Formats: sequence, structure tokens, C-alpha cells
Amino acid sequence: MSLLVVEILLAGYALRRGWRVGPALFIALPVLVIASSSTWASLLGPWIGAYFDPAGTARALVHGFALLGLAVMCWTDPTEKPGVRRTPARRRTGPLYQI
Repeated sequence: MSLLVVEILLAGYALRRGWRVGPALFIALPVLVIASSSTWASLLGPWIGAYFDPAGTARALVHGFALLGLAVMCWTDPTEKPGVRRTPARRRTGPLYQI
């Protein structure tokens, strides 16, 4: 659960940097896996059930993926920042060369 707190803080920072949907998706993914851990455990059980706890492994993998994605979002700038509008180039009304 403490990793979720760190992810929420990183998502807040990414939102301040200008990211819109990505931080919400990276927060929703661990919450979804935590809410349905029995489903994920039944999917991972046949492969890793003899070695690891399937539910814990699913949570660890999704937290690692979310932390990595949010760290990249906090490090990079989005391609379009909200609120920044590019003004079109002004057209010249007079002739190009004046003598």
C-alpha cells in the first residue's frame, strides 16, 4: 500500500508538469489489480504458483510497471502542454521589399 502512496505523489507531479490522462491510468492499474487480486492470482497460478504467491507477484509487477511509467512521465515533458497556444505567424500586409 505504501507504493500506492508514492505512485499518487508521482502522479500529482506528472499532472503539474502537464500530463493529462497518463497519470490517471498508471494509478488506476494498481488499484484495479489490488481490487481483483483473486482473478490475477488464478491467471498467474499455473505458471508461478509453485514458486511464488501469485497475487503478491501480480501486485508487485503492476506496481513496478506503474512506478517506472510515472518516473518517465515526471522526467519528460508532454508534447503538448495544456494552456499553451501557439499563435499563427502574422501575415505581412505591405510589399515584401520596399524601396
